[in-house]
Amino acid sequence: MNLKNLSIKAKLMIITMLTSSVALVLLSASFLMYDLLSFRHVLSEDLATQAEIIGYNSAVAMGFKDASAATATLSALKAKEDIVAAVLYSPNGKIFAKYVRADVAHPDLPSDVIQSNGSRFRGSYLEVFHDVSFNGDSVGTLFLQSDMSQWSSRAKRYAGFLLLFMLGSSFLALLIASKLQALISQPILRLEDTMRIVSAKKNYEVRALKFYDDEIGRLIDGFNTMLAEIQQRDSALQSANDELQTRTQELEGEIIHRKKTQEELLSAKRAAEDASRAKSAFLANMSHELRTPLNAIIGYSEMIQEEIEDSGEIQNVKDVQKIESAGKHLLALINDVLDLSKIEAGKMALHVETFDLGTMIQDLASTLQPAVAKNSNAFQLNLSEHLGSMRSDVTKVRQILANLLSNAAKFTDHGTISLEAERTQADGLAWIRLRVRDTGIGITAEQQQNLFKEFAQADVSIARKYGGTGLGLAISHRFAQMMGGNMSVESEPGKGSVFTVYLPAEVTSEPSSTASPKADTEQPAAALKSKSRAETILVIDDDPAVRDLMTRFVTKMGFQVTAASNGEEGIKLARKIRPVVITLDVVMPGVDGWTVLKRLKSDPELAAIPVIMVTIVDNEVTGVNLGASSYLVKPVDRERLAELIERYSGAHMAANPEAVGVGVERTSDTKSKTAKRKDPQSNRSN
Repeated sequence: MNLKNLSIKAKLMIITMLTSSVALVLLSASFLMYDLLSFRHVLSEDLATQAEIIGYNSAVAMGFKDASAATATLSALKAKEDIVAAVLYSPNGKIFAKYVRADVAHPDLPSDVIQSNGSRFRGSYLEVFHDVSFNGDSVGTLFLQSDMSQWSSRAKRYAGFLLLFMLGSSFLALLIASKLQALISQPILRLEDTMRIVSAKKNYEVRALKFYDDEIGRLIDGFNTMLAEIQQRDSALQSANDELQTRTQELEGEIIHRKKTQEELLSAKRAAEDASRAKSAFLANMSHELRTPLNAIIGYSEMIQEEIEDSGEIQNVKDVQKIESAGKHLLALINDVLDLSKIEAGKMALHVETFDLGTMIQDLASTLQPAVAKNSNAFQLNLSEHLGSMRSDVTKVRQILANLLSNAAKFTDHGTISLEAERTQADGLAWIRLRVRDTGIGITAEQQQNLFKEFAQADVSIARKYGGTGLGLAISHRFAQMMGGNMSVESEPGKGSVFTVYLPAEVTSEPSSTASPKADTEQPAAALKSKSRAETILVIDDDPAVRDLMTRFVTKMGFQVTAASNGEEGIKLARKIRPVVITLDVVMPGVDGWTVLKRLKSDPELAAIPVIMVTIVDNEVTGVNLGASSYLVKPVDRERLAELIERYSGAHMAANPEAVGVGVERTSDTKSKTAKRKDPQSNRSN
């Protein structure tokens, strides 16, 4: 039985009974032990007195050596039923006379004789030794042995009495405890009943009755206080629950509304994606539709300008130059919009190649010098001695610098514009820092917040005065981020601006192999000086204006030109005339340019002929991967085209000397003429 699991009533009864019983047992045992010890002492003294009397009576007999008289004296002890044996020992330790009780056959006599008076308890016997003296001399020793029967009977009698006393006392204690335990157990049991009612019915309005002001009374007060707090909290919880249900219903309604809104947003997203695809398709279509007439406008204006210069009517050149400038300006706007569209669609790729940064910057500075000097500005170029080479997208780096320098020239009048370039180290990597300073109108802090956003300009009045679409800086900023760098500006109104561009010296993107093969860059001197009648350029394009312009332009360079209006015709002519260079358009009816390029490069007899892609489609990576030697986007930079034709025709003739025939001198002033009209925007075609 586990006492811990008993009721408090039983526990109180057991505790009371155990306490009283233990107290009675201890008291009775103490009383019995005290009585028995006292009785043993009385027995010892009584036996010692008897020994003294017997010794006195036996002294004369032992003094005269009368053993019979001594035995007769000892026989008087028959009257003492508790005396087991009595022995008189002579001084030498021998038995002089003895008495043994009749019912004892073999008395347990001591093996040695204690010479002095005294008593002892040995086993179940009380033994006394007494010295017997006669006329002051010791004549022997008396030994008396008692069996302790009186002590045993007394112990049994007292033990029985104490047992009856304990039983009576325990019964009386049980009656008293059964009555008094209710003083403690009854309030606790009623508190338990109250707790059970509250737990079963969840009724926190019930209160426990208080009987006393003791600890139990305070416990009941605490329990009632707890019930009151629980009741208050239950009421508050119920109110909160009601409010929560109301809020839940509202949230369910809001969720339904949000789901509906989400569906609408998804529909809007799909519509936006469709619109974005439509926009991309529209821009691609518009790119073709706008660049095709622009190609003719710019090409014919350049051709007319050359013819006017050749005729000597210099006064009409300016009008043609205005046409050419307007066409190139419109082309730049179209290119910016298309670049931004590609960036937003994630289709703008990096064409990584290694180039000499200092040479590129110096060429760009020479090209932009007229634009910088237009507003009577001074230009300063500061290049670090250890600038070295850079592995990046040279076209995008050039475009970033061209945009920054063009903006500085546009917003600075009679001031100073500087371009600084240096190589730095940060986090174990090499970086190129490009900084363009100007002393122009400056930019306020509020205007700087929108500076790199698309179609945003510093101020409406500035836009009206200086023009522009606000795309140049936004595209430059995007280009810098694409290459792993950044662009920042520091400016104050009236004090000019400082644009800083940080670019990694080696862009981590995979190179797209856009650079022309190095083996083709060096040409034999003889190839540059003369061409044979076999040096024919094949032009494959479906646009008659392009074929006419290319024919007239390449003819002036001293080459023969054969034109084809479609891909099938172009492949047949290539097999027939074996040209030194082929220019190829992509968008053509029937067989497109990609298919023509594949077929040319898969034919062992035609694969070695260099192919220059001249097209509206800006997809240089695909062209190079299919085997194109170079890729130009219409409208074409005539100087760049002339340079490529010179390079690839010379390389082809050097690799195929059997194709060289009787040489004829050709004109070489085409390059110098086109160089006069080179525009910064033409760098995009590289």
